[in-house]
Amino acid sequence: MIVCTLAAVSGCGVVDTGVRVEAGSDKGTANPTPEPGADPHRREAPSVDPVAVLREDPGVSQDVKDLIAQPCSGGEYGSGWFPLYASYTTIDDTDIQVVAINVQGCSDVVACTGVQASYVYRIGDNRTKRVYTSEERMGEVTVKNGDLFVQRPVWQPNDPPACPRGGELVPLSWDGTRLVADGE
Repeated sequence: MIVCTLAAVSGCGVVDTGVRVEAGSDKGTANPTPEPGADPHRREAPSVDPVAVLREDPGVSQDVKDLIAQPCSGGEYGSGWFPLYASYTTIDDTDIQVVAINVQGCSDVVACTGVQASYVYRIGDNRTKRVYTSEERMGEVTVKNGDLFVQRPVWQPNDPPACPRGGELVPLSWDGTRLVADGE
């Protein structure tokens, strides 16, 4: 286990602006743009609409669906973004491509309240399948050097209750059908 004590690692003071909605669009999308001169036979990395994936998954809590019911508006981050962000990777020693989706909130103080829920979906055959869930507040799934971790908050003495300065990175491992946090 790796214990991190830097504020930026735990999420305090770090704000992600989520998935932005372009003018005239009613949902956030994530579609890669091919590079000019790219090999036409090269397989493009899959991408998904993370808002649609969460909305369509019956296993996602209603509280999370309420957070992404509409794009955020106002505040210092502007309007038109959904309070989530997605990271793509391939699980080590497999050809399984996944997307980690972390859901925040629209509040300006999201930096300390952090992630509200995290999900990892296997991507393939024009569909997704949820293979990991953390609905633990501040339980963010991260991708570091292609490896997946769940970051859990660790409070140090004198930390404010809403904003721990430390975090514990717990590796996620593939068991053949889903991801599991080490030690679970």
